[in-house]
Amino acid sequence: MRKPQPHKEIFKLLNSLSTQIEGWLYKFKINSKYTHKDIINDVFFLVQRLIASGRLELHLDVDGELLLVQIKGDLREPIINPRAWLRTVAFNYVRGLHREHKRFLDITSDKWERLLSTEQSKAVSSRHIHPMQYIEKIELREKIKQLPDQDSEILEVFFFKGLSYAEISSHLESKGYPRYTEEAIRQKKFRALNKLRQLYL
Repeated sequence: MRKPQPHKEIFKLLNSLSTQIEGWLYKFKINSKYTHKDIINDVFFLVQRLIASGRLELHLDVDGELLLVQIKGDLREPIINPRAWLRTVAFNYVRGLHREHKRFLDITSDKWERLLSTEQSKAVSSRHIHPMQYIEKIELREKIKQLPDQDSEILEVFFFKGLSYAEISSHLESKGYPRYTEEAIRQKKFRALNKLRQLYL
């Protein structure tokens, strides 16, 4: 029998939360923008980033049960119920998306200039990042480069430039690709994330 893998166990647990995630998306009224599959993929990669940054470890015990350990400085705290922990992470992620969406809707035209100057300041400060974060970004970029050209292009600007779906469409068009709708870009991003996830499994 094939031995279970920790990353696959994480994905199985996230999939088991699909119905709850759909409920949260409806509750926060962002179900027209995101699907439960979007959230599962995003949280899966959030877990990968926690592992890469040294803040989380995952293993399988002798019975194939998933073990998660949070690292806080010199402290190592076992996560007793991995599914409940992932549920909390997923809920907080959805709630964060709701806040970002609400913040975007609440922005009036006179606030845009202040927002842009704030984002520029963040861009400058982000150059001085922790070495582990730098390594993590390099590893993610290397994985993305292994994907087909269009998938790689979409995830590159999604992860590292933070472009919207409309902006990604324009970016691809400037690279010689057809003009895609925002929904088509969302579907392409989802499929590209699935391919990227397979590289971690």
